Amino acid sequence: MRHPRYALVPDARTPGPGAPGRHVLALCTDVTGLFAEPARPARVRYELRGCEPRGDLSRAVTQAVVEGTAPFGTLVVELHGTPWALADTRVLGMRGDVVTVEAAGEPYRVHHPADPVPCGNLIRATPAVPEERTHTDVTFVGCEPRGELRDALAAGAAEFGEVRYQGLTRTGSRHHEGEAGRITGWDPSARHRGLVDLTLSFPRTRLVPPATGAIWDLFWHDRPAEPGTWRRFTGAARGAWLDRAAAHGSHGAPELVPGATYHLDGTDVVDEDSFHCALGEAVLGPGRCFREASAGAIGEELAGATLVWHHADVARACLGTPPYVAGHRPATFQEITDALTAAGVRVVLG
Repeated sequence: MRHPRYALVPDARTPGPGAPGRHVLALCTDVTGLFAEPARPARVRYELRGCEPRGDLSRAVTQAVVEGTAPFGTLVVELHGTPWALADTRVLGMRGDVVTVEAAGEPYRVHHPADPVPCGNLIRATPAVPEERTHTDVTFVGCEPRGELRDALAAGAAEFGEVRYQGLTRTGSRHHEGEAGRITGWDPSARHRGLVDLTLSFPRTRLVPPATGAIWDLFWHDRPAEPGTWRRFTGAARGAWLDRAAAHGSHGAPELVPGATYHLDGTDVVDEDSFHCALGEAVLGPGRCFREASAGAIGEELAGATLVWHHADVARACLGTPPYVAGHRPATFQEITDALTAAGVRVVLG
């Protein structure tokens, strides 16, 4: 297949021949139904049985007993030697050796956590939601099955197990991977002779925002050459834009010239992501960004240069203000300019 845009690979949790591997089950031309606003994970109540609260969890249990609930964030428990994480957790109380918590969605495996909480068992206390409410149909179009998936189709199997999908660049490298769900049906492709369309029962929480899909399209062949492309996107989409810009690396970027002057258009610099988008374009060119996340580290690369920051009043009013994400307070305008100046950059505000 020439220039596939997606690949399906086995889910490591699925039993069967070769399941834990990363071999390709299908290469696909396109997809429908993937790009929509993802659903928020349902809140689920769990009982941690045979639990030994300590440290932060012990303090949260005490707070929950007094106040009825206590926020905890990500809770990692160890069950029979395997660590599992619960996201956005609230502790609800404790009776005997059973700690009751509420979390966002299902537990997921983690590797090498710092200090997991030993527990005998993790029991879901909230009834399971029917799959038709938690999943939706997503169809990967124009697919070329391989390996055990090709064999399953040839044998007339009714469905196939859990898989993951990968977004591919034009050169075939992977730029994204995510949970895709169970393959529930296949038909000869109406648009691609000799290929099949694969329908999956796809988790609604794993759908991809349409803006992110548009960014994947922009970077599919190469990085966008038109200045200001990042300005089409707002909020979290600018973070996705930075991810794709960084993934393309520094090949072909202009060399930083000692003593050079760079002009940053601050018209749309309203948060840290937009600052990095604007600065990367001002110094490195369209579709590029610095790999470093801090202004101080970027300043060290630009030491000796002059940065003329036009419309700086926009950033002065917006940077460092709420809403904060996961408790993180973003850097203020003054902190960013101070970090650049301390690293040896002459900052001129306009």
